[in-house]
Amino acid sequence: MDLNNSDILNNILSIIPVGVFWKDKDRRFLGANQMFLDYYGFNSVEDIIGKTDEDMGWHIDPEPYRAVEYRVIHNGEVVKDVPGQCIVQGRVRNIRASKSPLRVNGEIVGLVGSFVDVTDDMAEKDRLSVLSQTDELTGVFNRRAYGEIAKKYEEQYQKDKTDFALYMMDLDDFKRINDDHGHEYGNLVLQSLCKSLTLVAAENCVLFRYGGDEFVLLHQINDPSEAEEMQKKILKAVDAPRNIDGINLSVRASIGYALYSETTYLSTLIETADQRMYEMKKEHKANT
Repeated sequence: MDLNNSDILNNILSIIPVGVFWKDKDRRFLGANQMFLDYYGFNSVEDIIGKTDEDMGWHIDPEPYRAVEYRVIHNGEVVKDVPGQCIVQGRVRNIRASKSPLRVNGEIVGLVGSFVDVTDDMAEKDRLSVLSQTDELTGVFNRRAYGEIAKKYEEQYQKDKTDFALYMMDLDDFKRINDDHGHEYGNLVLQSLCKSLTLVAAENCVLFRYGGDEFVLLHQINDPSEAEEMQKKILKAVDAPRNIDGINLSVRASIGYALYSETTYLSTLIETADQRMYEMKKEHKANT
């Protein structure tokens, strides 16, 4: 049996799980496989032949895609897995595209490309990332998230000297609450506390449950006096009387803060704030 290369190619193009297309030197479509047509909702390849991406209106900003394709056509570059976005039937989708020169007798006459849709994969990755950075009990950021976000604050300081304060806060006698009412009740206290702290954090702060009954807040400042004022707001939010599960409860906390400009190292920053927190805790114990 004689096999026709064209028939073999058509069969391959019909089964591979990626959209494939080819264009001329002016970036006008010459053809595409069925998956490409199905993805964009076309009945026939005739719907795209002779048209460019701009004619189709697939990109909010077509320039980056045009520039890449001209590099492939004019410079003979091969690009692989380039992230991008396209508009598909009224929705913005995330894709990764690969493109290489289309050569005939050694001469570049256009380009051939392929793409895969990664929208769902990215959404799942984002979902898992959120879960990994969220404290299960309280719903606020956890210690792992602190490491990543604090680094961004540090980078911003290094870029334009935007200073920030780190607050380390720990509940006084939280062990007594657990001993008197049980750990389930202690969890309710932590959840109630986080609701109060979240309201304070809405004023340009990021809140983290650092571990147990320890919390960290990051707050960018324009003037050092703002740091002291924010500490007062945090303590006021924590010290407010609470009725939790029918029990009237007063919660007290110790807090310490440090400015990044004092230390210029994240490790030293949190150590300084932690030390100042324990100094306040010792004062509280001395006064009781």
